[in-house]
Amino acid sequence: MSADGKSIALATSQDVRGEQGGNNGPQCDLWTMPSDGGEATKIVQFPGRVYDVAWSADGSALYVVSNVGGVHNDLWQVPLDDPIRGAQKLTFGQADEDAPSTDAQGRWLLYTDNRHGPTALVTRDLLRFRDSVVTVSKRDYGAETGVLSLEVRDTNGNELTTARISIRDEHGKYHAPPEALYRMLGQQVHFYCEGQTQLDLPAGDYLLTAARGLEYPVTRSKFTIAASGGLHETIELQRWTNQREKNWYSGENHIHANYGYGEWYNSPRTMLAQSAGEGLIVSNFMVANSEADGVFDREYFRGSADPISTDETILYWNQEFRSTIWGHLTLLNLKQLVEPVFTGFARTTNPHDHPTNADIADHTHDQDGHVNYTHPAHNVKDPYLSAYSAKALPLDVALGKVDSVDVMGSNHVATIPLWYRFLNCGFRVPASAGTDCFLNRVRSRLPGQARVYVYVEGEFTYERWIESLKAGRTFATNAPMFDFTVDDQMAGSTLTLDQPGKLRVKARVTSQYPLDIFEIVSNGDVVSSMKLDEPSLDVEIDKELAVTRSGWIAVRASGPSHPDQPGGSVYGHTSAVYVEIKDKPTDAKAGAEYFVGWIDRLRTDVRKRNRIPSRHQVHVESQIAEARAVFNALLEASE
Repeated sequence: MSADGKSIALATSQDVRGEQGGNNGPQCDLWTMPSDGGEATKIVQFPGRVYDVAWSADGSALYVVSNVGGVHNDLWQVPLDDPIRGAQKLTFGQADEDAPSTDAQGRWLLYTDNRHGPTALVTRDLLRFRDSVVTVSKRDYGAETGVLSLEVRDTNGNELTTARISIRDEHGKYHAPPEALYRMLGQQVHFYCEGQTQLDLPAGDYLLTAARGLEYPVTRSKFTIAASGGLHETIELQRWTNQREKNWYSGENHIHANYGYGEWYNSPRTMLAQSAGEGLIVSNFMVANSEADGVFDREYFRGSADPISTDETILYWNQEFRSTIWGHLTLLNLKQLVEPVFTGFARTTNPHDHPTNADIADHTHDQDGHVNYTHPAHNVKDPYLSAYSAKALPLDVALGKVDSVDVMGSNHVATIPLWYRFLNCGFRVPASAGTDCFLNRVRSRLPGQARVYVYVEGEFTYERWIESLKAGRTFATNAPMFDFTVDDQMAGSTLTLDQPGKLRVKARVTSQYPLDIFEIVSNGDVVSSMKLDEPSLDVEIDKELAVTRSGWIAVRASGPSHPDQPGGSVYGHTSAVYVEIKDKPTDAKAGAEYFVGWIDRLRTDVRKRNRIPSRHQVHVESQIAEARAVFNALLEASE
């Protein structure tokens, strides 16, 4: 609203419900309208996303927050009488400048800047064009304070360790060290303590909650801060399981450090704290665009593990390839970024639906990279039908381009049945997990909230973790831990039989949160189910299973929601053990019919969009036809 209260300024994007953000271009229209009602007047179509608008003191211009021409947010001044030629960029920081406002006289501009990590306030003298960071010299809590010295240790070796900490006072208010990049999970505020920290707290009673990923129980303790006093608290975390000792190594395949204009700016150091604080051994961060030309975190890409990585926590900046029609890929184990980084964003440098995801997969495999489909489905009734669904997944599975799929992390209820259809068609697609979390935002999922465990025999390295992920020696989970074999062969293995027979399935699931269902799934059907009358933390199955045709076997477990488990209901699923029986092929008819229909929908949508240059249309159409032919061949073989 303008200073005189008579006018409102606003911005509208080109986005359409049901489509990806940026699909129709990043441009935004700037408008003004009377505050007491009436028609809006379009001022200009600004050439980039607009995230905030403020009036100048005299009402002659707008201060606009936009990423135009770059990656992060900057401030622009847009005069109302000459908005195109007169637009002027005011800030040039390495991170985000946001939330502009002016004083009544128009002498000072106040805005935020997060280049150093936390958000700082900056004043600009508009006459002298000088910036000054507002320095906080003292914090007034409105009460007497004391000092809390906090130490977090792992009982295994009594070593200092990083953990997620939440401190709540008796009135329900949360506290964090001033320099902390605090975040919110639901209504709970938390920060990451790297072994030791210290902070001032108002005198009173407190509840401290400490967590460290899936392998540690949440710990709670109460303490009291006395006025002008000091208190030393040591939090001891004790594992309920150590999967690494069993050669299972946790990982996450879809983490954004800086993305989509959050309150904070992350560095490798802050990402190390967040990953270590969740007990993640492998963290794959994404270099990616959002809704425009800017590509986030390109500056952190090294083509190898980040130098700040430790033996316990490996950080690797990789890439999310984002298409507005084909779906999104997370590309792992990259030595070089794959260009273009995105496609299908109108009125950007990459407006076309070419190259396809299959082409990007080929470029990834050329450098021994790993191709993973992320957040494949969101709509349970119609997995094709959502803005960010993996519409090209059937094409790329049929063409042999896909190394794994995130079956957990976004919506496993919609994704798991889709994954089963591929397995039923005879395709060997390992289970992975990626949360698509945005760690520069105060509100987002946790890194590794759902994660994939990968079995690596012998020496552990990032490269061997990738090899085992591709081999399917995995399970995806937000709590349950699995031991699973079929005739003593683990997930990812293939059993070859000359004739139908019986196979012995041995499986155990353990969890720190109660489970009520443990099931064997074969060819998409539940063939053995243990529905527990009393929720259990440890369940075993040892069962002979008759197999009459080729297919696959896996196990899954679930339980009710638990307040200490932030991902909703408790759930986990192993990758499959594959079974080949001579002259008894998989029953692929239903899945093949489904995917032929899916591909026909996709071909219609691609043609309707008309975003493929004419010289590439034959190439794209041939990929679609080739994939369709694969499923048609499966149909013919099943008749």
